[in-house]
Amino acid sequence: VAGGESMRMKRLIVGAAALAGAAALTVLTLLGSGGSPGRRPRATPAAHESDPAASGRGALLLNPYCRNVPAPGFDRSPNVARTGQFNDPPYGYAVAIPMGVTAYSSPELPTQGFGIVLSWEPRVYLRVDASYDVFYDITADAVHRRDMLGVRLHDTLLADRSVADRLAGEGGGRYRMQFQCPGDAQVYIRDDLIVVRNREVYRLELQTVPSRYAADAQLLAAMQRSWRWLPGAAQ
Repeated sequence: VAGGESMRMKRLIVGAAALAGAAALTVLTLLGSGGSPGRRPRATPAAHESDPAASGRGALLLNPYCRNVPAPGFDRSPNVARTGQFNDPPYGYAVAIPMGVTAYSSPELPTQGFGIVLSWEPRVYLRVDASYDVFYDITADAVHRRDMLGVRLHDTLLADRSVADRLAGEGGGRYRMQFQCPGDAQVYIRDDLIVVRNREVYRLELQTVPSRYAADAQLLAAMQRSWRWLPGAAQ
């Protein structure tokens, strides 16, 4: 029980930090969008400067979809290389990393998940993640709506499709977005399987391009089939 309370306290602390960061980012965005009397407006930046991924200025916070996830160097120390079975008792799930690829996770504990880069150019990756639902999204559809707003804020959303789906018997949703990044003609596909369980948001994510989608989606399907819930997940 004490361990469970400690874990929940850690998640609440992480949640509070996330909310504070989101609020600060909103304030900075609002302040940055307004002009001051008598001050000349800033010149419109070039396409590569308007892309947070290209500029490197707060890329992950500003735009998590365009060429900055995973960050360069994520496949080096101190991050941990992983293959085979991945068990995450603190977050209550297990999944098999597909044969022939290497995943990397943060050295910090508890580990929420991992990432797999399938191609650096174009950027193609798989990601598994579990996180406490600090935004009170409650449902998979609500989580996706927040994701979609983020895409629309920074990028060009071309299409969005959703269907019901499951992870090891737990109901959720499968969401497929097509979008373009600032200054980039490439069309990207984001295939996201989301389940909300006991206030935890579980994700299986694939971001790829149309020419690779059929093959890459097979890896996502293999991980979905291997997913199972472990006893002791937070209630």
